Amino acid sequence: MQTIKASNYVPSKEQIKWYLFCVNNNIRISLNGIYNQPKKYRISIQLGPYKKGEKINYAPEIYDEYNVMPAYYNFCKYYYDKYENKV
Repeated sequence: MQTIKASNYVPSKEQIKWYLFCVNNNIRISLNGIYNQPKKYRISIQLGPYKKGEKINYAPEIYDEYNVMPAYYNFCKYYYDKYENKV
């Protein structure tokens, strides 16, 4: 399998479905760059509507520019599978 940079990543239709489910159900998954570490990212996850001063939950792994987007969509899939029948 060829590695693809985050800037060149094109999601599949299934991945777009997972992403839109998260967006429409206030499951906020985002990429955060790491200070003084170029091309390194952490993924943050927040559930529910924004509340001032809320705690941000981070995935424990640090991702590079080649594996951050597949990991991002894996989180979208996880929350899609977990909540699709509950919403």
